[in-house]
Amino acid sequence: MNVLKRLEKHLKQGQGDGANPVFERLIRSLCLSSSFNLSELYELNYEDFELALEVLKNWRLDRYTKTKDRLKEMYQVTEAT
Repeated sequence: MNVLKRLEKHLKQGQGDGANPVFERLIRSLCLSSSFNLSELYELNYEDFELALEVLKNWRLDRYTKTKDRLKEMYQVTEAT
């Protein structure tokens, strides 16, 4: 399963999950090129930590494709203009 689909599935299934705000901050920082405190990733359980790393890898590899747009849609991130 593709990383973004896994992330979407995780976010929908874990509505009360403490990892969701971390994922939201990670995605927001990637989309807006803002800072992110990496120590937050260490607070995640191993499975979520691995997913976060895969999101970062995917972002790096696909940053010029629709990945960025899809992540923005997931969190309705709007860039400050």
